[in-house]
Amino acid sequence: MNVYKRSVSIALTIVAVVSFGLMTSQNADSKIVTNVEADISGDALKAVVVEDFEKGSIAKSIADDGWFVKSTPKKYTNESTEKKMKRKNPVPVLDLKFLGGAPNDMQVEEWSLTDLGKQKTKILGVRFKFRYPGHNSVHILPPKEVDWKSKKPVLRYNPSTRKDEQERGIQLPGKSKALSIWVHGRGNPYRMEIWVKDYRGDTHILKIGSVNFVGWRPMKVNIPGRVPQSYESYPQTRVTKIVRFVLRSEIQRHAEELTENTYFFFDQLKVLTDTYEVNFDGSDLHDSFEKGSSGGNKKQP
Repeated sequence: MNVYKRSVSIALTIVAVVSFGLMTSQNADSKIVTNVEADISGDALKAVVVEDFEKGSIAKSIADDGWFVKSTPKKYTNESTEKKMKRKNPVPVLDLKFLGGAPNDMQVEEWSLTDLGKQKTKILGVRFKFRYPGHNSVHILPPKEVDWKSKKPVLRYNPSTRKDEQERGIQLPGKSKALSIWVHGRGNPYRMEIWVKDYRGDTHILKIGSVNFVGWRPMKVNIPGRVPQSYESYPQTRVTKIVRFVLRSEIQRHAEELTENTYFFFDQLKVLTDTYEVNFDGSDLHDSFEKGSSGGNKKQP
């Protein structure tokens, strides 16, 4: 009798585990069911360059387009305040520049889905200095969002201003699995984060790790499955975008290390992504509304 109960219990457990596994798999990688199954392109995992820092500009204010840098605590930017409190400015130095150079070990892309990564002549550099040690951080914000394929500006409704606005962000094609970026360090005690925003508007902080090393190194971080990137309608893939890079001080280090001139340099930002999008007859019919059509209802005289 005990053997029978034990067998039934084991069987129920196996069924529950299998059912949960199938349900989890469907939620993690669900696909729209069409009349024609996908061919081998259904597994379209690619490493795609989404920023190579070869072309770009530096924004002087948060309202301008281009790369922008800010800090916590904030740097005095008002001229009158800066003159009066020059000796007390918590951030005496904060600069962002495009410079010549590249990692020797970084490969040039022969073929690129985004047409980026085919050159390596420029890098993005940041220089900063904090007057006081503590919970200091530097925030590097990308330019205003454009569609990764068409390069057209992307406008989103802002409920606070009741206007369509162009947010800052670098779009990630497909369903992203991991990110990598080349970082040049000088042995400064900082850790790096990449902030990504999903299509629902939620921001996820990806801790890429310590950048306390000397020279160039590719830094990698996985994008967790809890970041939603698909939907049960066409188009299924929903855009995820990078909204900032953060350098955060390791305050357990000696104070003098956190109050010196500090330099970091960046190059070639890549995403490992599944670029498959479901395809079916008539999937592009919606373009007729944007381009115009000779058919449709006409006004009656």
